[in-house]
Amino acid sequence: MTKPLPPVADLLRDFHSGARTPESLARECFAAIDRLDADINALPTRVDRDTVLAAAERAGKAIRAGDAVGALAGLPYAAKDMHRTAGIRTTFGSPIFADHVPDRNDAVVQRVLDAGAILIAKSNTPEFAAGGQTFNPVFGRTANPHDTTRTSGGSSGGGAAAVATGMTVVADGSDLGASLRNPAAFCGVVGLRPSSVSNPALLPDANGFNTMNTVGTMAPRVADLRWNNRAIHAPMAARPIAAWLDAIEQEAAARRHAAGQRPLRLAFTIDAGGAMPVAAPVRRALERAIERLREHARAGRVELVEAFPDMSDADDCFQVLRAQYFVENLGELYRSDRARMKDTVAWNVEQGLALTPERLAAAAATRSRIFARIAAFLGGFDAWLLPTVQVLPFSHEIPFPTEIDGVPLATYIDWVKSCYWITVSGHPGLSIPAGFEADPADPAKTPLPVGLQLVGHYGRDEALLDVGERIEALLAG
Repeated sequence: MTKPLPPVADLLRDFHSGARTPESLARECFAAIDRLDADINALPTRVDRDTVLAAAERAGKAIRAGDAVGALAGLPYAAKDMHRTAGIRTTFGSPIFADHVPDRNDAVVQRVLDAGAILIAKSNTPEFAAGGQTFNPVFGRTANPHDTTRTSGGSSGGGAAAVATGMTVVADGSDLGASLRNPAAFCGVVGLRPSSVSNPALLPDANGFNTMNTVGTMAPRVADLRWNNRAIHAPMAARPIAAWLDAIEQEAAARRHAAGQRPLRLAFTIDAGGAMPVAAPVRRALERAIERLREHARAGRVELVEAFPDMSDADDCFQVLRAQYFVENLGELYRSDRARMKDTVAWNVEQGLALTPERLAAAAATRSRIFARIAAFLGGFDAWLLPTVQVLPFSHEIPFPTEIDGVPLATYIDWVKSCYWITVSGHPGLSIPAGFEADPADPAKTPLPVGLQLVGHYGRDEALLDVGERIEALLAG
């Protein structure tokens, strides 16, 4: 069922040559939606098709005329239903906002539109983006495109499933604990949690200076994600499509040259010395990926070191700061609409309301120490490799994993410990596909995606994408 669209660079080349037009690409996305989305439910709110085609026609005319256009000119785009879209229903996955139609775009949406992308739909999310499964009482659940009996992950599960199946080219999302990386891993695409940089201009949350939640994108390939991410975090001036193609090729050539200069130096761990339980199928897939990298190490392309930093205080730190985030964003709504709020969302708010100033201060100080520790650890490496998610995509009937291979989990988010550790560190985390593995409990033995997470140097997200492209190529080869 999964068949993503061609690379962004190829689509732009097709626009330039006339082999494709933005209108024909939009129709390809419509066809995938019509064929697949009744089963997947990735894009429950859709923009009127005549409106989309009119925008695509305008983009095509500008491209053909050689006008200056954005880097994502004419590319279909799905915005997460947590992000407000002017004149288009935005529910946040909650019955409280089931009929909400904003009068403005959130900054993340506006930046992608300013880059020339064409909004075609809103992607499904759990209520208020709380949870690693994408389901809500307004639109229901989003299925995994590799096995529709299983979850697509969350909270950006709709966008990940849409990208994986060719329903859209660009899909944005957000990541508090794992919400870009988890669905990317579960759906077999790539997702980047950017460095935790305060940017109140983007205002993704009530507290624009909070750096726990970040916004970003998912894509089938690292090269595609690079251009999508720049549209949000490093907007570029418009230029003719031929100039964009030249820039893409020049940058790719520079990266190929740099890749030949020295081997990648990578730290890796599967379970951090047992501190992080990892399901046997995930472990097998990651061990195969590491073995492939070892083959390249023997050829001098990679240096691999099994190592990991001390993360012993990251669990409590994340729980405290996450609870604070829920009060900041949903505290007022909790007081006015508790009865219509999902129990787990209310529980998170209540955890935050119970926090003392001393505990909040301690968590902030701990986070700073974790950052310094990870930064020092990464000093000798290009990236640190570990699982994106510790389990395979699981059944819709399971709200969240309660154990991993017989090891009980203390909280309902312990199965994404490998992600939220990176959140509290502030460093960028990139999930790329590591391979497929069947679930031993599945009699059909459906192969399911497993993600490999790459953690890079703080503030050097582009360098992490360079590493990601190299590892992506090494694993594919």
